[in-house]
Amino acid sequence: MDDEYDDQADQAPISEHEFEDQLEPAHLIRRSHVVLQAGTMMLGAGTSALRVREVMTAVGRTIGVQQIDAQVTFTQIVLTVGRRGIFRTQVREVRPRVDANRIALLHAFIHELPERDRAAAVAERLEAIERTGPLYPGRVMVLLVALACASVAVLSNGGWREVLAVLPASAIAYGLHRVLTRKQFNFLAVVLTSAAVASALYVVFAHLVTLLIGAPSSRLAAGFICASIFLIPGFPLVTAGLDLTRLDLDAGIPRMAYAAMVVVAIAIGVWLVASLSGISPDPVAPLEGHPVAVWLALVAASFLAVFGWATMFNVPLGTAVASGFVAIVGNVPRLLMLDHGVKPHVATFVACVIMGLACAVVAGWFRMTKIIMTVPTLLVTIPGSSALRTLVYFDRADILAAIESGVSTVLVVVAMIAGLSGARMLTDPEWVFTRPPV
Repeated sequence: MDDEYDDQADQAPISEHEFEDQLEPAHLIRRSHVVLQAGTMMLGAGTSALRVREVMTAVGRTIGVQQIDAQVTFTQIVLTVGRRGIFRTQVREVRPRVDANRIALLHAFIHELPERDRAAAVAERLEAIERTGPLYPGRVMVLLVALACASVAVLSNGGWREVLAVLPASAIAYGLHRVLTRKQFNFLAVVLTSAAVASALYVVFAHLVTLLIGAPSSRLAAGFICASIFLIPGFPLVTAGLDLTRLDLDAGIPRMAYAAMVVVAIAIGVWLVASLSGISPDPVAPLEGHPVAVWLALVAASFLAVFGWATMFNVPLGTAVASGFVAIVGNVPRLLMLDHGVKPHVATFVACVIMGLACAVVAGWFRMTKIIMTVPTLLVTIPGSSALRTLVYFDRADILAAIESGVSTVLVVVAMIAGLSGARMLTDPEWVFTRPPV
């Protein structure tokens, strides 16, 4: 009786071509559309293939779809649904744009679904989520992203002069990036332009500070790389690693390729300015000063870097704050290990395990969405400066330095993903086994 009621409730107006409705019932078309809508919303928000299948399965179960087979790639979903021996296949292309709040809303939505509900009611709730706008005004995001870039400069051993130059340079470049993206220019061209503008403005502001102070800074290179660090594709890089860990190759490989192309575009923009200005990308010496003051600066920078990145991804405020504190818990041991001569990839692995476990615990305590909390937190360990430095070295034909920096970058990225995956396997049953897709 329930199935008959559902069929009548979801039934479209009877067509004069009744034989077509018998071949493919309207109720199945409607339910297939709702399942696909949920999946495309989740994929479009930038999460992993596992979570996309999870939301589709939950919606399908609620509206009475008996079988779901989904092939999820970076930009596309191929969905086949079956009910009462009849199957329907749909294909939908998606343009991913990271929206952590939408991921959180959809995660909460599938956990609040009743055992059975009408497809029309589920679709209405999905449309309400889709209409939800950004959490933060554009001006606030520009300020927070600038603070995040300046904080990364501190973590890269930049001093107060570098911070003063990075703040306006990254703010203006990020504002330009938002405008060009909104106008739908070619994305890689926008990334390259934004990187060049951020680097050039940093050089200008750094020279203005030098004119006021009267002496050049020995730490100029630290801020030069970090002025455009907001362009590093952290979310696609981390989710690509998670997809590859679960052998979701259709989604993981394209995500990784996308992240690599973005990094190359950033490097070209930075290289153009480096070639004209003559700035060296070489790493600088550790910060000097009283140990307490130095460590307070590093702790504050760890928090602000992750908090700024989280708001850029549209993470809810409470989760962004929690991510910042978890970043401190994981990044301080990493910095201590680096100070004591531990290799960067080993220190990164340990830090990512700590942060992954801490995110799982905090997310459970405060009912937060773990994935949108974990990704911004891990970004404090991403070797963005090292990756850009590698490509600049290659351009300068300094092959030995380029290989050394490149190998270090790859090892740190692998360690970051391995650390997060290890933490997931310890806290999430879905990661302990490699099960076939639902």
